[in-house]
Amino acid sequence: MDYKYYQAHKHLIHATATILVAGALIWLGWVIIIPTPALEVSQRIHVGSGQSLSVISNMLKTRGLVRSSVIFRVYLQALGRERNLKAGDYTVPAGSTLLDIASQISGGRGSSTDVVVFIPEGYNIWEIDQRLTDSKLITEGQFANAYGSREGFIFPDTYRFRPDSLLGEIEQKMETNGQNKTQGLIGGLSAPAKERILTIASIIEKEARDESDMYLVSGVIANRLKRHMALEIDATVSYGACLRRFKIDHKDCEVHLIGVGKEIKIDSAYNTYTRASLPPGPISNPGLTSIKAALNPKGDYLYYLSTRDGSQVIFAKTGAEHVANRRKYLGL
Repeated sequence: MDYKYYQAHKHLIHATATILVAGALIWLGWVIIIPTPALEVSQRIHVGSGQSLSVISNMLKTRGLVRSSVIFRVYLQALGRERNLKAGDYTVPAGSTLLDIASQISGGRGSSTDVVVFIPEGYNIWEIDQRLTDSKLITEGQFANAYGSREGFIFPDTYRFRPDSLLGEIEQKMETNGQNKTQGLIGGLSAPAKERILTIASIIEKEARDESDMYLVSGVIANRLKRHMALEIDATVSYGACLRRFKIDHKDCEVHLIGVGKEIKIDSAYNTYTRASLPPGPISNPGLTSIKAALNPKGDYLYYLSTRDGSQVIFAKTGAEHVANRRKYLGL
């Protein structure tokens, strides 16, 4: 701009600039703090899982709930909340402003349509299948048939799934969660070493409740394996029986209903009475505590038993001591 022209018209230029800035601020205020006509009444919106900020802001603009998708997007980005957007169904109250809607969605204050599923520590593949079936995410046997080979790698936790989740998405979410949660414990191990630890941890889940007992049961397993002694653990035998039956009729199996008395007479890779080794893979899906116990066996015990009410685990260092414990606590 020519300097002389500027000097001659500077008052006009300044006035024009002031008007433009004021106009922009008024427009911005109108966009941000004045509700749109569509919000004279409350509105229902759905934010899908994985939808980007751009998709959400465009949807709001199309529905007439915000006046500018760009301002909505820039506002959340400026606050660093673009990654906090929560999927779900939302009721946007009448009179809501752009700021109100942004706060509502980034705070997750909606009624989610997600299905919440809790998988307890120590659940096996059939028990997980039943939980997913009860939640109406799958049909019975579907998960166990597809992912029985991933026993031990399905991490126990509380999960949220979309009602229309695909089978593969469900499994992948649980296994990825397990990889992330156990990275610091077994992430650096080779695949065979990792499966060995998960196998031991899966047995510990079935044999002990208290954390202190878990470390001692882990010690018994380690000590017996070193001495080439059979582990003689009922839970592995029952699991092997269920696995055999499942391969025949493809129906979920309840391990606790298996009669171990007959099964221990049938040799199999899971029969730890007839074979002095670990079973070929996990028999349940262990949590972090049992994995830590499997990595850190304690004690010099070789035997243990559970009292009839399951309230105590009694350990012994010798066969004679174990026989005395069986007589005292089990009446055998």
